[in-house]
Amino acid sequence: MPLEYALRTLNEKKLWFANPTTWRDPFEKRFIEAQYKSKEGKISAFKWKDRVFCICMTQTATSEACWNIYSYQQIGIEFRIIKRQLYKELQKIQNQYDIYIGKVEYMKTADIKKEPIRSIPFGEPIPKVNTQEWKARLLLLKRIAYKYENEIRIMLVKKNRTKEQGINLKYQCENTDLIEKIVLDPSISDNTTALLKKVFEEEYNFKPMSNKSKGHQRRVLKSQLYSMQQPQILMI
Repeated sequence: MPLEYALRTLNEKKLWFANPTTWRDPFEKRFIEAQYKSKEGKISAFKWKDRVFCICMTQTATSEACWNIYSYQQIGIEFRIIKRQLYKELQKIQNQYDIYIGKVEYMKTADIKKEPIRSIPFGEPIPKVNTQEWKARLLLLKRIAYKYENEIRIMLVKKNRTKEQGINLKYQCENTDLIEKIVLDPSISDNTTALLKKVFEEEYNFKPMSNKSKGHQRRVLKSQLYSMQQPQILMI
């Protein structure tokens, strides 16, 4: 995410869940914005429209594409989230929302566009049409062009429709309990790196930790994606 978003997250202790209708990719909001026609000819909207809000995370440790796309022409920041703590925070709001967590399924465009939509070739387990799982799985479909994201999506479904563009979920734990490490943009200069490390360590308490087996470990580090390599003699 851009640095400004990262600082806002830490300052307000809130995670942003976006309304999918705000996403840029038309195929990601295809099923949200569509009208549905029953066998009897009745037209209806998607049941979760203006009720569902999502946050997207990757399982990939580092990705050149992600650094360039999600913090384009800005300083990028990566938060490495502690899953068990995130689950605890989600459990605290399970009376307010229905919560779904799933891995995005990447498909050919032609498969996503199949009609009737019951013929979309979902992977196992195949959801039953018109179930809650089926609605969630439709929102986990993405084109193969985005496969590099290796995405996990968390969805919060409200009881009633709303006009909100997103939900700020306030977490009750400390920033340092939810975020294991902060990784800095691989393209920033040494001076900017030093400044940001100082800010995150001193102002936000992400100080290095001692680990008996691994020694002194930093919680704020710069991505090594573009790190210089020592010249080597290579065998022909």
